[in-house]
Amino acid sequence: MERESALAQAAAALRRAEEGQGSSLVVQGPMGVGRSAFLGSVSDLTRERGLLLLKAQASAAEECFRLGVVRQLVDSLRAIAPREDFARWLHKATALLPDGTSTALPPDDPDAGRPPWSALTWEQAPRWLAALLGSITEDRPVVLMVDDLQWADTESLQALALPLAQCARRPILFVFSVLPGDVHGNRQHVRDLLAPSTCTAGPFTDPGPCACADHPHHRTLELSALGIDSVRLLVEQALREPSEAVFVETVSARSGGNPLLLRTVLDEAHYLRLRPTAAHAAVAATLRPERARQRLDAFFRSQPDHVRRAAYALTVLGTAAEAPFVAHLAELDAVGLTEAIEVLRRAGLVGPRDCRLTSGTVLCDLLEEHMPAEERTAMRGVAAELLHRTGHPAELAAEQLMGAISLHGPEAVGILRTAADSALRRGSPRDAARYLRRALLDSSLSGRDRAVLLIDLATAERSFATAASLRHVVEAVPLFDSVRERADVVARLGPLQMDPPAFRIDTIRAAVAEELGRSGSGDWVERELALRLEAREHILSAQDPEHIRRALRRFRDLGPSPRLATTGERELVTSLMHIAFVANAVPADQLTGLCTRLLEQEPPTPEHVHTTVPLAVNILSGAGQVEGAANWLREANRLAQRRGGDVEQAVIRCEQALVALADGHRAYAQAKVIQADALAGPETSGLPTVCAAVLAIVAMNTGRPELAEQILVQHRLHAENQHLAALLHVARGSLAARRDEPRAALDHYRTAGRHTEGIGWLNPVVLPWSSCVALMHHRLGEHQEAVAAAELEVGRYRAWGSDTRLGRSLIVLGRVTPGQRGTEVLEEAVTLLEKGSNNYDLCRALYALAVRREVRPGRRTSALERARQLLEEHDMPELAEKVRGISGKETGKTGTSGKRLTPSERKVARLAATGLSNSEISGQLGTSSRMVEKHLTNAYRKLGISGRPELGTALKRLDGGQLA
Repeated sequence: MERESALAQAAAALRRAEEGQGSSLVVQGPMGVGRSAFLGSVSDLTRERGLLLLKAQASAAEECFRLGVVRQLVDSLRAIAPREDFARWLHKATALLPDGTSTALPPDDPDAGRPPWSALTWEQAPRWLAALLGSITEDRPVVLMVDDLQWADTESLQALALPLAQCARRPILFVFSVLPGDVHGNRQHVRDLLAPSTCTAGPFTDPGPCACADHPHHRTLELSALGIDSVRLLVEQALREPSEAVFVETVSARSGGNPLLLRTVLDEAHYLRLRPTAAHAAVAATLRPERARQRLDAFFRSQPDHVRRAAYALTVLGTAAEAPFVAHLAELDAVGLTEAIEVLRRAGLVGPRDCRLTSGTVLCDLLEEHMPAEERTAMRGVAAELLHRTGHPAELAAEQLMGAISLHGPEAVGILRTAADSALRRGSPRDAARYLRRALLDSSLSGRDRAVLLIDLATAERSFATAASLRHVVEAVPLFDSVRERADVVARLGPLQMDPPAFRIDTIRAAVAEELGRSGSGDWVERELALRLEAREHILSAQDPEHIRRALRRFRDLGPSPRLATTGERELVTSLMHIAFVANAVPADQLTGLCTRLLEQEPPTPEHVHTTVPLAVNILSGAGQVEGAANWLREANRLAQRRGGDVEQAVIRCEQALVALADGHRAYAQAKVIQADALAGPETSGLPTVCAAVLAIVAMNTGRPELAEQILVQHRLHAENQHLAALLHVARGSLAARRDEPRAALDHYRTAGRHTEGIGWLNPVVLPWSSCVALMHHRLGEHQEAVAAAELEVGRYRAWGSDTRLGRSLIVLGRVTPGQRGTEVLEEAVTLLEKGSNNYDLCRALYALAVRREVRPGRRTSALERARQLLEEHDMPELAEKVRGISGKETGKTGTSGKRLTPSERKVARLAATGLSNSEISGQLGTSSRMVEKHLTNAYRKLGISGRPELGTALKRLDGGQLA
């Protein structure tokens, strides 16, 4: 496989031998490259052509066996040659020995074929073998083949030298395979046999074809690694099914394309019943076949100590391997390094142009395992300091320490901390945490030094492992000496991640805040820290009715326009606004004004999720004032994706889901819920409580109560947190209502109301349980109870002061209120919702109005027409079916009204008529290409045209009044 060129050269040498032109062919290549397999292919060619084949396999076990290789050659001849011919050839060769005539065996002797080995001295063996080959070649061409020549015994090597020197005058081809770099290959007798086709290369030069390789009688064939197509073929042969590209690429990288390593990897994969699919590629990337380990061990046992040390140094340095560094780590001088690199290069373990390992990841892993633990630790420590001192990236130096058993001295800890800073800057908090966790294993760290390291680790972990981050902060706080440092540490905790039961964090916060208050210095820094600690107290105690009353007094004391100049002031005001919002104690317009001021002073960075800013976004969404928040979050999300923090991305997507829901974009909101939930895995310890509540609310409002239930049940505080418990009851009530179990649903909704009322959360934005109760009473025929429950929610929304939210609650009240009064309520809902941007709720209100019996026909028609217009402009499939179900007759009555272009369709059509593409139109109008395409399709249908070329003419007719 991929040996066509080499086999062609071997075939040419066989032809020359047939023509009487002897030569030699040396086959070499890295360990496991397939030299023996190639010799097998040459053997097949030899037999096909009818040449006589003499074969021997040298081995380390027989290196001291006198004339072992020569004996194998003669035995192979004896096995294939006719008895008479073999006896005759042997007789001629033996006759050349001193007193050969008397010692020769007669051809017809039954023991013919046993050469007189004991009679052969080391001086006589070359002449005897040359004579034997000479007598054979008088009859037919010969191929003499020795595999692993470097292991041959010395007397056999001496015996082969004479016939090789005479080969040009005989029809014979010598074929030798040799492992480059093996120490036994450096023996003079081996070099003498390979000299005609071998040249010496320096340790860092390309060992390409040399001039002597073009000698007419002697050639060297270099076997190289297999390409990806050959690897794929072998994978499919071994695992007996079609392969996927990822798996093939994995095993190719694992083996480096080396046939032996590839075979051992595939054998291991077959044993483990792996399939050649992408799903099993990760397992294949970890395979470490025992056969490959044994082969590597055997190779290094045969090498001198300086070669092993150089290999260890190369393994430790990896891609940073440079000659000076390798020499320093291996403690070698220039001569020793050159010799060691040359041995490793010829063995195929080192690249041709540098001194880096290049034979597949499995060999690198096995070399790592081959190193004694103490030597590996010492080398890695020296390598880390060397790389750091010479200006290499800190993370490259830190990776050396990650593989060490222990750390020694502050230098190692300093390297790891520098690497962690670098990882955070490039957006990889997981790598930063990995370096810092390793640094914490240094037993010499204690007191404040250990505390600082714990805080650095907690800062990195808060982006992907919130529980671990919280635990390390709690561990660090007592290690600081000053109360100011302890307060700063607690203030670093994101208030949304601080759940009261977790690690007694509220108790620790309270103790630090009390101690800070007693310190009495009163400088600016401590005042700022005190404000930030107070903000966390308000958030942690937001479900305590008594604390809510105190917090509201504190908010009123700040005045109508509190200061927002510092981080502490903004965090305090936001935490108090949050309490005022959930308690429905302050009107929406006052809170939204403060929230807008706050966002203007906060940069849109991912780090805002570790502050109180998400609470401000929550308030803006609850008030339906989200224009500025959407753009602000879009920029924050862009930065979060680049920096790679799961927690930041999850929280931002929760915020985006809430904003989208407030704007009526249900599909977009639902997509963000799924994205955020996917990021909130076990490692993140789930989402913050506020975010879990947001996701559940969005899921229920987009028709996915089962998803809301799943999110809530998975949260660790769903039974302790009253708001989460209430949301869970609403989700289960919705599922019961879907199963047509209104009484069970009603019980769930009432239980949810008791949870929220009990903690003083009276804003229905937080949980509109009362409207759910009203709808279930209405389904059960309990109309008075239904109206009372709906009016309770409407009254609270009027106090909150958001037109959008009030309009939504009026839809429910209008539905459950009988007679003309219900119609008037729905008209008020439509009027309020027309002022806002939530077209989904507006369409719901129009539909509810159109299905009322009391509504005049003209009003019903106009309501349906407006609903159809909204449905054509916005993607609301769940409402479209309902509106179509009642609008058939109305459409038939209005004649051509169904052909009128909506304002959006007219605008898109006019832009398309000017020659703009769909993407250009979408960019100009700020909508999606899909929506542009939908508007154009509707316009084509209404105008009765087939496509864009007719658009200009049709629009002129429209302007002329031909289509009213």
